[in-house]
Amino acid sequence: MSHPAPVAPSLLYPPGTDYRPAGRLAPSEADLGLSAIIRALDYDGRHSRFVAGVLAELCADPAVIAYRQDVLDDMLRLSELAAGCATLLPQLAELANAGGASHWSDPIALVQVGARLAELDGYVTCVDGLAAALAAPRDQLRSAGLQALRDFLAAIQATPDYQRLAGELPHLRAQLEQAGSVTLGINLDGQLRPESATVLAINPYRVGGKGSLLGRLFGERAATDTLRGITALFKASDDRQHTAEHELFRDLNRLLDRVAAPIAEALAAYTRINGAGLAALAPELAFYLGAARLADTIRAAGLPLCRPTIVPANQRVCAIDGAYSLDLALRLRLARGDAALPNMVVPNQVAFDQARPIAILTGPNSGGKTTYTRAVGQAHVLAQAGLLIAGQAAQISPVDAIYSHFAAPERADIGGGRLAEELERLAWIFHQASPASLILLNEPLASTDHGAARVLGRDILAGLRLLGARAIFVTHIYELVDDLRGDGAAGASVISLVAGTSALPGDSDTPAPSYSITPGWPQPAGYAAELARRHGLGREQIAATLRERGIGLAGG
Repeated sequence: MSHPAPVAPSLLYPPGTDYRPAGRLAPSEADLGLSAIIRALDYDGRHSRFVAGVLAELCADPAVIAYRQDVLDDMLRLSELAAGCATLLPQLAELANAGGASHWSDPIALVQVGARLAELDGYVTCVDGLAAALAAPRDQLRSAGLQALRDFLAAIQATPDYQRLAGELPHLRAQLEQAGSVTLGINLDGQLRPESATVLAINPYRVGGKGSLLGRLFGERAATDTLRGITALFKASDDRQHTAEHELFRDLNRLLDRVAAPIAEALAAYTRINGAGLAALAPELAFYLGAARLADTIRAAGLPLCRPTIVPANQRVCAIDGAYSLDLALRLRLARGDAALPNMVVPNQVAFDQARPIAILTGPNSGGKTTYTRAVGQAHVLAQAGLLIAGQAAQISPVDAIYSHFAAPERADIGGGRLAEELERLAWIFHQASPASLILLNEPLASTDHGAARVLGRDILAGLRLLGARAIFVTHIYELVDDLRGDGAAGASVISLVAGTSALPGDSDTPAPSYSITPGWPQPAGYAAELARRHGLGREQIAATLRERGIGLAGG
């Protein structure tokens, strides 16, 4: 009978945790700029789907988040541990792909014996390798997850079955390696056509194709244990079936079965050992290895990362000192390199709480509003995955979902359909979101005229205040802030944030985005003047243009 494999403790979930997904809405990768982050967290290029799943989960349990944070702390502090886990990751992945027969005591073919022996060999390699990596730090290991894994592996190594298997594996491998090649004898007829054939010997060595001229001149064969042929080595096609009834192949199968039989008999004693329970560690270890590598990369480039303090969800806090968009940092690093990164990434403060959970963000185009909004969303996603976030220090209350709506101005507005889509999306958010949600609205209502957008925006802000969720409302409709300023208690629950501008070096009259987001009141005249100057429509710019054309300015 088959036996369930003992399952290694999870590094993502403490014992007793319900692993089942909560059915929450996954954050939008496109809106929040998560794709570059997921790629950076994918350690070996094979676990992007797993990484995306962990981020999309939006775990809201502080105990689970702390459990993960502690595991990552150990990976970051103990470089030898991380290196040891990284070395074993490919073999753990092979265990996940290994498929074995359920009854190893039954007669089995040589190919199945080889696969089972390889699985057991990989299992022992992974158990011993991980145990050694976890034992090396000794009392420096602080996380409950890695301590539990260390104890689990030690318990496996202490079992008589495992000790016997580890001792017997070298002998079993040596037996299997007796079948390295087969020598065939082929009789030819008078016209040199193959007439009959037989198996002469099963050899422990392998054969190779025709050697190179230099190899033959300098004695290549003498330096290897490979027997060289006089022609090229022809390889069998994996998808070509040999004729089973051919006498030669039937004899060959019988001979190889003799080699396999004692190995299969020995393997029958280890039916209880199965690598599947250990293989489940592969994606989890890859997740932490990717997170540790990303942290080392970002810090080496001169940008800060921090472990956020998780506070109760009902406090609805998001306070980050020196926040920035990790997605932007990764893209800038790819384009400009590490050296330029600290001067190009502008940190900002984030401050939401139960008393003031909503921010209206105004400012000029390309002033950093979208980047700031994404940074807030990314911080929640990473914090709730148990990872470090972009910033110097942070306190974050977990959210139950992140609802985002980012305008897509490049889409054509056919028959007013885009406004209807926007309104439908916004209405859906109010049907789904709770006070524990995060709502990110980036230029909503951009598909309608200014006056209508102001009326609709005022109602949406009123709805957000009633809901009580944390929200960022990015808009060019600065009058929405004026409407709230005269609304007493309602206005007190909303923060007005402004994307600032600064003068270009050496030209005090030409403003440029500073990418600094600070509390303040909108400056619509400043925005209009900035846009006019950007298009050469400032008063002095127009005058200069006309002078260059030789046109006099009548009337001064």
